[in-house]
Parts: sequence; structure tokens; C-alpha cells
Amino acid sequence: MIRKAIVLVALVASCLALSGCASSVAPIPTPAATQVIGTWHHGDDVLRFNADGTFTAAGMPRGVIDQTPVASGAAPHGPTESISGRWSIGSGGTDVGGAPGVQLDFVSPKKIGYNYGLTLVVAATRPLQLYVKLGRPDSNVRYTFTRQ
Repeated sequence: MIRKAIVLVALVASCLALSGCASSVAPIPTPAATQVIGTWHHGDDVLRFNADGTFTAAGMPRGVIDQTPVASGAAPHGPTESISGRWSIGSGGTDVGGAPGVQLDFVSPKKIGYNYGLTLVVAATRPLQLYVKLGRPDSNVRYTFTRQ
């Protein structure tokens, strides 16, 4: 009888401990394609998502594509790049807890540095924002695009 009580107490304690690990933050909803299609800006950088699944980017610093670390408030470095390719909606990756993302697959040029593409993470904001994390995932330095 005592053994059953100990097992029951251990089971209840385990359940309570695990429930404390659950996140109380609502998941970021995956955007519909219609929410992504259009022109997005970060300063003078322009990113256009077309309804046919293609994109163009102009003025994006190489440091954004390489996700090079920068100090908070500093600008990414490197020459600006013009890119075209295909886009799709998917995961922003494990670095952002699986938040939704928009994948960019480069077509022209096919490769920039070591990169064949880039993922823009969907921010938990209204209006919708897309961002690239610069540097380490825990740095919280973001290069954010807003829709115009």
C-alpha cells in the first residue's frame, strides 16, 4: 500500500514538473502566401515576393546573407547583393524554436559565399514582420523587413 502511494506521489510530482515546462506563449501562426506577397523594406533594402513563387532582393548587405554577428544597433557589413530566386513558406528552423519562416532559394546568383538560400523568420508581431537573426541564435540581433 505504501509503495503504491509513493508511486502515485512520484507520478503526480512528475506531471506537475513537466507541466511547468510547457510554454504559455501562443505559437506564431504560419502566414498565408497572400500575407507574404508584396514589397518589403529594411531601410533602402527591397525584397519583393511575387504570386508565382519568385522573389527579388536588392540592396541586401552580404552580412545579412551570411548572418554575420554585429553589435546591437550596428549595421551589417559587406557589399550589397541583388538576388532573385524562388520562395516558399516553411519553418524558420530550430534556432527560433520552429517559428514559421519564408525560405529563399537563390537562382541568380545560385550561391553567395557559402549560401544557396536564406530563411526569413516570421516575427510574433502585428503587422507581420520578417527577420534574419544575425550572429548567434541567442544574440537577439535581428535584421527586420516590414511590408509596404
